[in-house]
Amino acid sequence: MKVAIVGAGFCGLAVAWNLLKRFPDVTVTLYDKNGIGGGASGIAAGLLHPFSGAHAKLNRKGFEGIEETKQLLNIASDALNEPVISVNKGILRLALTQLQEGDFKFCAKNHPNETAWLDSDECQKLIPQCTAVPGLWIKDGITVHCLKYLNGLWKACEKKGAQLVIQSIENLQVLNTFDQIILTIGSGFKYLPELKLPLTFVKGQVLELQWPLDIPPLNYPINSNTYIAMKEGNQSCFVGATYERDFSHEFEDIEIAKNELLSKAIELYPPLKDSQILKSYAGVRVSTPNHLPIIKEISPNQWILTGMGSKGLLYHALYAKELVDNLYNQ
Repeated sequence: MKVAIVGAGFCGLAVAWNLLKRFPDVTVTLYDKNGIGGGASGIAAGLLHPFSGAHAKLNRKGFEGIEETKQLLNIASDALNEPVISVNKGILRLALTQLQEGDFKFCAKNHPNETAWLDSDECQKLIPQCTAVPGLWIKDGITVHCLKYLNGLWKACEKKGAQLVIQSIENLQVLNTFDQIILTIGSGFKYLPELKLPLTFVKGQVLELQWPLDIPPLNYPINSNTYIAMKEGNQSCFVGATYERDFSHEFEDIEIAKNELLSKAIELYPPLKDSQILKSYAGVRVSTPNHLPIIKEISPNQWILTGMGSKGLLYHALYAKELVDNLYNQ
């Protein structure tokens, strides 16, 4: 069986791995105009836990998603012979508003094994010099180095014979020699309007800031109305992400990112007030009206997996496995 996968982000690579694992005689070719992790997946925050979203509610199939993603993280780490996640476990969600405080307390009360409500002193013990407010401690939250993870997963796929073609696909007819076509292109669906999918496209930008030389790096990421997470190497941090519904292009616009993100970052962690902006990154997230992913067969040999919004890291492994299970059972 010859399979073309269009899109080399979280979903595309997870589908590729599951195909190669499940079908002994499959040949897999990935197509992506930007290469491995060249879209939104490559600049994702990497904060992996099942309580994402403004209200910190347990995400639908959140625990199942975590377990499937962990398996792929291990595969990527083995392929690279080094971890693709941060050493320290835990993510701190600071409560800057009364609404956040109520939501986060509710989460801690209902999920005491996974989370805890901390007062401001306890938060500052975890992250010295963060703003003095209480917060939700997600005990087993994982920080993933996303681009490293994607490259590790690709290396594992490549060892099993997968091929990568750097090419934009804007007409599915060019893939008609394949037995199956699986579309995981995210923002690329804008260029396939004939599919008529109910998708919303949101541009997200991330800033990379120089970390203050006189301050130790964060032991754990901070998340509230924005997030702050250390870049691997601890010389800089990522701050993100913007939420731009109306955008004229998909490229970086450092002024928009700066205006939307910098003050929020300083509010969470005041020592960043004099940090230099090193770079900005941009990607387009894809979501659906009901905020649930789309996984379906649109013709006898064409499948779609998309619409995960900001939860691609949480859900990609789970739904990729489901798609491949459907193919296997046909």
